[in-house]
Formats: sequence, C-alpha cells, structure tokens
Amino acid sequence: MVELHLKPPPPYPPPEGEGKAVALAGRRASVRLATWLSAIPGLGQLYNRQPRKAAIFLLGVVGLFVVTLNIPGATGELLALWRPRGSAMVVLSLLLQILSLLLFMATFFLALTAWYDAMHDARRTAQEINGDRAPGGRWWLFHR
Repeated sequence: MVELHLKPPPPYPPPEGEGKAVALAGRRASVRLATWLSAIPGLGQLYNRQPRKAAIFLLGVVGLFVVTLNIPGATGELLALWRPRGSAMVVLSLLLQILSLLLFMATFFLALTAWYDAMHDARRTAQEINGDRAPGGRWWLFHR
C-alpha cells in the first residue's frame, strides 16, 4: 500500500516579506475586474494603481490603431498623386497596394497583441497583488 504524505497549505495571508506587491497594496484586487477593465487599454492598470503603465498601454494601443487606419488613406493619396501610366507602372502600383495591405495587417495584429498584453498584464498584476502569484519582474512582456 502506498502512503500519501500531504503538506499543509501555506498560511494565509502569506508571511511578511513574501511578495512585496501584497505589502505595498494592502488590499485584494479583483482579478476578473482588472482583466475586463482592460478592454479599454490602461483601465486595468489604473485599477491596479499603475498610472504610468496605464498611459503607456493606452497611448501604444490607440497609436497603433490610428497608424493602422491611416495606411489605406495614405496609399490612396500616394497613388492619386502618382497616376501611373503604362503597364510597368500599373504593376508597380499593384505591388505598392499589396505592400500597403501587408503593412496594414501587420500593424493591425500588432495593435491587437498590445491590447491583449494590456489585459494579460492587468490580470497578472492583480494576481501578484493578491499574493496568488509570485512577482514576475518589471517587464510584463516576459510574463509566462
């Protein structure tokens, strides 16, 4: 017969010195609320009391979406000024439109990734504040 030796769970709340986020915050953060607030980039970080990070996420995501939405217009303006004549120029304008579409898709997916990272960061930070997760360091991008 195999004997199982179970360890008792760690004391709650964690002893002092474990997780500086818990000591600094002195409150429990709602992980679900922090995540859903980040549907608007930066609000989850504001909920977690990180205004600088909130501004970075908000400006980053909004800036990427603004750049993304201006790519088709800039391409149209460029082609309107160019007015290609001849078959070689038409092929070049088609290549320019294809490159414009690829750039549009790349910046759009980058904006979506930054938006997801804002939600992910708010969730992880709320978990760190609650002591449910060990602090992951300063760089949210490397949280795994």
